[in-house]
Amino acid sequence: MPKRRRKHGEEATGGSGEDLISALPDAILQVVLSLLPSDETVRTCVLSRRWRHLWKSTPALRIVQDGVRYKRALKQNDFVNYLLLFRDRLPLDECEISYRDRSGDREEYTEIFRFSSMWIDYAVSLCQARVLKVCIHNVGMFLMRGNSAFVSQFLRRVELAGVILWEHAIDFSGCPNLEDLNLCSSKIYGPKMSSQSVRRLSITRCTLNLDTGSRMGISAPSLVSLQLADVVGRAPVLESMPSLATAFIRLGGSYFDTCTHEAYGDCDECLAHDDYGGSNDSVLLQGLSGATNLELTSINPDMFVFRKDLKRCPTFSMLRTLLLNEWCVAADFGALVYFLQHTPVLEKLILQLRLDELQTKNSMAETYASCNPTVQFLVLKHLKVVEIRCHKEDEVVRQIVKILSTFGVSSDQIDVQVIQHTYFSPTVTRCRCAEAIVLCVASDAIFETTLCFQNVMRSMQLTHYTAQLPSELAFLLVEDALQERLGKQLGIMEAHLVQDWAALRILLEAG
Repeated sequence: MPKRRRKHGEEATGGSGEDLISALPDAILQVVLSLLPSDETVRTCVLSRRWRHLWKSTPALRIVQDGVRYKRALKQNDFVNYLLLFRDRLPLDECEISYRDRSGDREEYTEIFRFSSMWIDYAVSLCQARVLKVCIHNVGMFLMRGNSAFVSQFLRRVELAGVILWEHAIDFSGCPNLEDLNLCSSKIYGPKMSSQSVRRLSITRCTLNLDTGSRMGISAPSLVSLQLADVVGRAPVLESMPSLATAFIRLGGSYFDTCTHEAYGDCDECLAHDDYGGSNDSVLLQGLSGATNLELTSINPDMFVFRKDLKRCPTFSMLRTLLLNEWCVAADFGALVYFLQHTPVLEKLILQLRLDELQTKNSMAETYASCNPTVQFLVLKHLKVVEIRCHKEDEVVRQIVKILSTFGVSSDQIDVQVIQHTYFSPTVTRCRCAEAIVLCVASDAIFETTLCFQNVMRSMQLTHYTAQLPSELAFLLVEDALQERLGKQLGIMEAHLVQDWAALRILLEAG
């Protein structure tokens, strides 16, 4: 007997004419509605009498402006204000505010953020939101204007992207239950970021005190996981983190902490602009010394913060897994040797080497030859495997193997993995500078972008430039928004440099 074809709409009614969706309990329908943008949630009120007031008690507030829903910000602001006025004042699971400005109109920009602080205060203070997400594309939004700070007994997770945080706004001590803090592509100003309760912190592609060039402190004693990557400005000072288990640190998005003359940044030029705070102070490594898993990498091997911190002699007594890249071998292998000497329970070591040529610094006094083999063997008795990921087995790799052998590491424990080249450049410094340009442009860092760009032009001859960058990096450089922003920033530079940028961009597109 042939199957009967279902009529349109029978799936939703089960073939009996019954509305299965409306048969669901209100609590489930409200959860479903909470996944939609708030304007779409309100539209469901026309479905039936049952749906007329469901939108008022949905446990999420999602304000989304993508240039399609509303042509003018004024209309959206009116809608959101009425939405908050008529909505039941029930607790919120989540508040999300997302804007993507494409107009470039200054008046429109002002109108977009006219009520944003009030909406955030409504969600956090009045409706006890547990999750706050703010994502601003193409423009920056001041969050928590004036002397106000986040204060909530209920807030547990905060995700901020494309915002501007000023002093009081980075004091999260008024949120005793906050556990997750994620900051991305934002401008952050202030002497210290603090929270007694945050357990997971991520700061990526942000600018830190770029106006003053001073170091920002981070106080988070309950931190378990830390991600700090591609920040522009000086590396922040990490205070004690006794509960820290995992940390991923990638430096190199800024030229404040680089030195081409000395391994420790002790040249006159770098000392004149450094603010370590004292000869015995550590910037990063002392705060990370209690971690069990560490990834410490630098885009630029001339970044001296890691090496300078090692002079403060931290001991990583709990460290079991460690990943380093070429910065640890760029100055007579001194940093690598130090870690081998001061990680008594290390079980796994990973070295990622991408440099074709490594230059040594004249100021590096300690080398692998100065170590005591007896002590070295004792401290590495827990080491099980060493992975060396490189482009080729060259002299650098052979020296590393030799150093490891003096620490009692046998060849069976060493796994050398030859990986195909990512870069095809005579000097990787050029690619590192190009990466830094992307980070600076994405962060609106005019001064940093200019420095990075000039460094690129000095370090390469365009007529002989044969480097090929990864496709995703080339895409970032030639994306329309970044092109326009970089063009404005380079307007302060000399004409011939702008012409050189045009040539560089053509080469990148070809790559």
